[in-house]
Amino acid sequence: AEQDRAFGMIMAGFDYSRALIGLECLGAAQASVDETWAYVREREAFGTPIVQYQGVSFPLAEAETQLTMMRQLCFYTLDLRDRGLPHTSEAAMCKWYLPKTACEILHQCLILHGHYGYTTDLPHHQRYNDVLGLQIGDGTAQIQKLVIAREKVGRVALQYDKKAKGVSK
Repeated sequence: AEQDRAFGMIMAGFDYSRALIGLECLGAAQASVDETWAYVREREAFGTPIVQYQGVSFPLAEAETQLTMMRQLCFYTLDLRDRGLPHTSEAAMCKWYLPKTACEILHQCLILHGHYGYTTDLPHHQRYNDVLGLQIGDGTAQIQKLVIAREKVGRVALQYDKKAKGVSK
């Protein structure tokens, strides 16, 4: 009983930290996107700012869209938590989707800066590495997807769970 309560508290802590990890990733990606918008506005090719080229502006527009959606997912998850409502699935969504997508966004920002973007003179490379590390802590993407599946359909979603299959121990 006491052991079960402790386990429940630990798991509730994961739900909270997973939403916060999502926000950490979001912050790093948003900073790079903001800096990249400024860069492509100033950088010129063929006498015109490169932001005028769709190959430059469209990936950043996509990143802004993704960042807005991901921010809302994190806020929604934390709002559910504040109201004492179930939010395990949403926390797992924050944990697997935000680090993955933030890495993709950071990668795009790095590319838009050209070879200079990969140097340690700019922060994109370090942010990418930091967010990449956040893909692992508090559970990998695969574990998060199992959590989501279990929350949606129950223990039957767990492949090796003998209880879910009706097999006694």
